[in-house]
Formats: sequence, C-alpha cells, structure tokens
Amino acid sequence: MGHLPNYRQPSPYGTELFSATNAHKAWKKRLHDCVSGACSTLDPDTIALDNRCDLGKWLYRIRESRPALSTDTQRLFTRLFEEHAAFHRVAADVARQALANQRQEALQQLQGGGEYARISNQVIGTLGELYLKRREFGMD
Repeated sequence: MGHLPNYRQPSPYGTELFSATNAHKAWKKRLHDCVSGACSTLDPDTIALDNRCDLGKWLYRIRESRPALSTDTQRLFTRLFEEHAAFHRVAADVARQALANQRQEALQQLQGGGEYARISNQVIGTLGELYLKRREFGMD
C-alpha cells in the first residue's frame, strides 16, 4: 500500500493532521468578528478557494498523487474533500453577507442550525475519523 504525502511536511498545523480541526474552528471566530464589523481583511472570493489553506493544499496533493488506500479511508478522504470545499463556499457566503450588512443572516449561518455550523461540524467530524486512519497516511 502506498503512503500519502506526510501532512506534517509543509504544515503550520504542527505535528498532527488532527490539529487541522483547530484551524477550522478558528474560522468561526474570524467570521463572527467579520459579522461584528471587523471584516475589512477578509475577501470572500479568496475564502471560497478550497485549495489555498494548508488543509486544502494537502487534500489536493493527496488527490493528485492517487495513493493506495483502503476503501473505507478512500471514502472518508473523498467525503472530507467535498465537505472542505463546501465549507469554503459557505464561509465565503457568510463573509459576503457580513460585508453586505446582512448581519442577522450571517449570524444565523454561524449558529447551531445554520449551514455554516452544519458543514463545519461535518468537516471536524470527518477530520477526526480520518485521523484514526493516520497510519495509512504514513503518520505515527
């Protein structure tokens, strides 16, 4: 079985894939700050790009390298890839709403029942499941 590129190589997340969870949790605070009026440095079009963050770069490298993975791990990887892309689209929508002074709509997205909260929780859950398969990724 082939090994995936090691996530630790270029990653500022530290030594574990699982720590990517913290980076995605941090987006909620950044977006909440944006909704509160501190949004001048966030560009929705850039946020929408799922291949610019470290996790996205890693996901794209894995997809391009086509490593040999168990069927279960491949399913998890594909699910994370899709959820991560959706996360970026929804996060960009929240930033757009905030910039358009649609603060109530943006806050609803960030709260428990909103689309942002739903997809964010899915990404975090799938990261956790994939972390359990980390040996297939050549990680300790």
